[in-house]
Amino acid sequence: MRQRGFSIIEIAVVLVVLALILTSSMPSINSWLRNIRLRNQAEAVQNGLQHARNEAVRRNRAIGFHLVTPGSATALTSDCALSAAGTSWVVSARDPEGACDTAPSDTPTSATDPMIVATHVGADGGAGVRVSGVASDGSTAASSVTFDAFGRRSGELTRITVDYAVSQGDDRPLQIDISANGMVRMCDPGITDDADPRRCE
Repeated sequence: MRQRGFSIIEIAVVLVVLALILTSSMPSINSWLRNIRLRNQAEAVQNGLQHARNEAVRRNRAIGFHLVTPGSATALTSDCALSAAGTSWVVSARDPEGACDTAPSDTPTSATDPMIVATHVGADGGAGVRVSGVASDGSTAASSVTFDAFGRRSGELTRITVDYAVSQGDDRPLQIDISANGMVRMCDPGITDDADPRRCE
């Protein structure tokens, strides 16, 4: 009578093959994870900007988007400060510096200064990612932009770059542009094909 199952040699061969496959795919998995973190951070910033613009139109008042240092690795605190390199952000009616831990409110008339609408801690899904905000000249650091009741942009911040301080060859940094009429667009500065809609202008 024949026994069913696998021999030790067959199991060893399968394990060796699996180990070879995993070893050969590790660099691509690492690259994929790094780019996922870049996209997570860029999408979080883009969503914050769009939320600020939508709230400005909905509330019929100026609402700002501010890049901040959180004061803590895991939470926004009263030690937060405006920073062009801040990975966290605050959407508020007034400057949130030193008051980022104020509870958000949906009703600006009853809200406590700085009238926070929404917040995001940069460490959520984007560990190790660097954020850089600049003004329209492309070199002056900028941390804040304000949208008016028509959704138009005012303030210095016009571009945000999301990348790694220590880059690797397969990294795909992303860029977020804020036009004068308040439109927010994410693009890929690594794309040079004019026909590709992901290309930065």
